Amino acid sequence: MKKRILSILVCMATLLASAQDGVSWSVKHDKKELLKATKEDPEKNIIPVKLSELSNKSNFSISYAERNTGGGRSQWIRTIALFTASDSELYRKDAGFINIKDIQLKKMLLENKIVKVYTWAIPKDPVQAARVRIRRVHLCTIELI
Repeated sequence: MKKRILSILVCMATLLASAQDGVSWSVKHDKKELLKATKEDPEKNIIPVKLSELSNKSNFSISYAERNTGGGRSQWIRTIALFTASDSELYRKDAGFINIKDIQLKKMLLENKIVKVYTWAIPKDPVQAARVRIRRVHLCTIELI
């Protein structure tokens, strides 16, 4: 009996450890890739930005991709959102890809100096969504320098 419980716990730990396998995200500015990551790391996933780099015609693009995740992930709603350092929401979109105009990001950075980008997913089914514990994944931090 103890061996079964132990083996179940080991299997669950393995599944949880590999939950982010096949996940990646990238941040681009005016078609130039600024960050490509597969692991959440708030100390490393920092993008320094100068005001002079933000023109009125360019966009910041943030895309999140899941591969080999199975488990009916098409039945989930992916959200990408931008927050201040004090955790106030600035922008939110229910999609795995967002485009933010430079002028919009410039305004956010002038007011806050730091913008943090997170993603999360919830099931489309409201009954399942009520049971799921949501964890935000830190994609990157955009800092005004």
